[in-house]
Amino acid sequence: MSTPFFPTDCWYAVATSSQVTDQPFSIRLLEHEILLRRVGSARLSAHSAICRHRRCHLKGAGIDSEFNLTCPFHGWTYDSSGRCVEIPLLPAAEAIPSDSILRSFPVLEKNGLIWLWFSAEGHLPSYEVPVIAELEGLTLLPSTDIEYHFAANYTRTLENILDPTHAPFTHGSSVGKVDPQTDYTMEHYEVIHDPLGFTAQMPIKVKKIKGLTSLILDKNSNPYKEYRYIYPNVGISTIHFGKLTLCAIQAHIPESEQSTTVRLTNARNFLLKTPVVSSWFDRVTIQTGTKICMEDESIILDQIPVRSEFVGSNEVLVGSDSIIIAFRKYLKEKQFRTVS
Repeated sequence: MSTPFFPTDCWYAVATSSQVTDQPFSIRLLEHEILLRRVGSARLSAHSAICRHRRCHLKGAGIDSEFNLTCPFHGWTYDSSGRCVEIPLLPAAEAIPSDSILRSFPVLEKNGLIWLWFSAEGHLPSYEVPVIAELEGLTLLPSTDIEYHFAANYTRTLENILDPTHAPFTHGSSVGKVDPQTDYTMEHYEVIHDPLGFTAQMPIKVKKIKGLTSLILDKNSNPYKEYRYIYPNVGISTIHFGKLTLCAIQAHIPESEQSTTVRLTNARNFLLKTPVVSSWFDRVTIQTGTKICMEDESIILDQIPVRSEFVGSNEVLVGSDSIIIAFRKYLKEKQFRTVS
């Protein structure tokens, strides 16, 4: 069985801000079980979710007034840094073993997401999480956050959000059908690179927006979409209908070689001061986003090979796939390292 390869020494987006509270939130990243939580009102904590005693998972741990976690198996207690501070059954004369420490990870909150620094060799963060420019002038809406699991490699799920041409064929029943007179031709578009990824912009081919949403979005305003990739696991899709803008920020968390959880947060610049209509649009956003994931899943799970590759995938790519080529080339240039 081949050894899975993933980027290391980088900031992975691992959850939406709304998911992490003062209670343990369990995630899986690169076959590591990790607990995220807020300690008080100002600090985030991220450390191994497996007790050092008998390898019990700590997602069911109790929390005391000092924010310590108590293992539900034998009561071992860890502080917010992951250090064991109490072993109930240990005789008073014996010291707590020095290696009774949970591995901790640098973690921060930015752009509506929780970011965790992962280094296979324990290196400290070497760069800052970038500001997502697309969010300027928009309001993040935790009420529209979505989580969806794919039994697939994260390179395939990420490529799917970055793919600018499949919507008319895959998402006709969720987003809207293409006008019969639509010209599918995709003119050349530029992929603009930056130190941590790239962006691209192109027109929207879907013209027949579905349902009540069509009453809000101006489909005759030369709508266009933008895509951004932020290394290693964030894809951003922004659509513009005149002055109205919707932005979806997706964290594609690689749990293992063939397991990915996508956590998605949304932002927009309209329907922010009309609670009833805004609440309705939030529900539409969740329903549509979930249906899109389901439609994508039926395609992704059957793609071969399991992991997308820059060379050797036996795929015939054309000009409209420029953003996909850029993604694969970018990962190849980053030279994947084995995660241990």
